[in-house]
Amino acid sequence: MRLAMLDLDSYLLRAFLTVAEIGTVNGAAVKLNRTQAAVSMQIRKLEELVGVTLFSRSSKGLELTSHGQIMLAYAREMVALSDEVGKRLTGKMIEDRIRLGVVEDFAAGHLIDILSAFRAQNPKVEIDIIVEPNRRLAKLFEDRKLDLVVCDITCLSRKPTLIWTEYLMWTVRSDFVADTEKPLPIIMFEEECPWTLPTIAALSQRNVKWKTACVASTLVAMATAVRVGIGIAPMMLTTKPEGCRTLDRSADLPGPVRIEIGLYAQPETAEGARYLVDFISRHTAILSS
Repeated sequence: MRLAMLDLDSYLLRAFLTVAEIGTVNGAAVKLNRTQAAVSMQIRKLEELVGVTLFSRSSKGLELTSHGQIMLAYAREMVALSDEVGKRLTGKMIEDRIRLGVVEDFAAGHLIDILSAFRAQNPKVEIDIIVEPNRRLAKLFEDRKLDLVVCDITCLSRKPTLIWTEYLMWTVRSDFVADTEKPLPIIMFEEECPWTLPTIAALSQRNVKWKTACVASTLVAMATAVRVGIGIAPMMLTTKPEGCRTLDRSADLPGPVRIEIGLYAQPETAEGARYLVDFISRHTAILSS
């Protein structure tokens, strides 16, 4: 009954979201242009209102509790709706240009629906989409040549705004038959790709005999090699080529390759980029579907 009567101030929610993003009260205070004491008080007041602890301390700073993780999704939604109402009532439309870097596998799948929906709501926001390998994207971001980037979290040392887990599934041409008596022909990433090591680990975990049948430098190259029938490739389900299938999960075959992808934003970004970050954060269900 108490939860039904909650009246959450967006001022408190914005403080909560900023602390969650940066990981420290001091850093959040600088970004919000408030005192550290004021931000601490806002977090305490929010915790008193909801009746649970939202943050716990660790060696890395403040981390969200399980209740905080639940609160995060709702806070983003409520703040975004508050901003949207303000824009609609005042007739204001965001006009901006965003430099978005995306690893090829996501540009070809997960983000299409999100970016399409974002553009439909924000037609005056221009988006430059830069598709490069993970490490190249990280370098461009560090050089401040990108406003936002979506790449493997091992490529950047800073804390991402959003993290989600993805699995690379073993993909083959539909008529491919795996002969477990012989080394499996693997279509492998380039050595410098951050997904190479977890791929090898997945193969080693089940003591699978394998050989490198082909090294693919791009998603197109990997998809082509699979469709030609050269071998087996670790690919996201959203990028599975036509006429191909994923291997059954058998004890004789390698398991899925787990990777983690992060969304990163420059510390000081324009309104359009900030709004796109919030938009992606509110639509993470699409990313994990």
